[in-house]
Amino acid sequence: MRKPSQAAELTRANMTKAFWDLYMVKPIEKITIREITDHAGYNRATFYLYYRDVYDLFEQIEDDILDQVRTLVQDRLLAGDTLDFSHHMGMILELAQRFDGYLPRLMNGDPSFGDRLKEIIAPLLDRFILPECGLSEAEQGVLREFYLSGLLGAITQWMSSERRMPINRLIELLVAAAIPCESVARA
Repeated sequence: MRKPSQAAELTRANMTKAFWDLYMVKPIEKITIREITDHAGYNRATFYLYYRDVYDLFEQIEDDILDQVRTLVQDRLLAGDTLDFSHHMGMILELAQRFDGYLPRLMNGDPSFGDRLKEIIAPLLDRFILPECGLSEAEQGVLREFYLSGLLGAITQWMSSERRMPINRLIELLVAAAIPCESVARA
């Protein structure tokens, strides 16, 4: 596959920024290609070189974000033999900060985005936390959903806050909130 030229990358970045500027103030169904291209300084023909429609642009943005999370989880976090929750959580939150302002909008604007994000993060729980609890498959499923929903909800809340607490404090809270397996395992 050919690497996109710098000009193509810049065009895509400008279109993406224009889309985000609009998406932050109105729903996707109200955004037109003309608005994006006018805001980005391109014509409609240029838009169609990269995207089929506004929804295709949105999907490509989501896919790019999810690919970055997937790479972090698969190449960095699942590579080790143990889970360093504080360190790994810090890496996830630093990645989330790259998409500051966008992630809460994605989480609240597209329910499938959160589900896709959970699928990417779930292997961390499946490998490092849930097997240690000695729970049935059904119990693990409930606990997995609880952890994933809570984690994504906490990150979204943190990123949406105008007076955001320091990232280290958020990590401390998330680590402290983790339920030890002994308290959920069958007696």
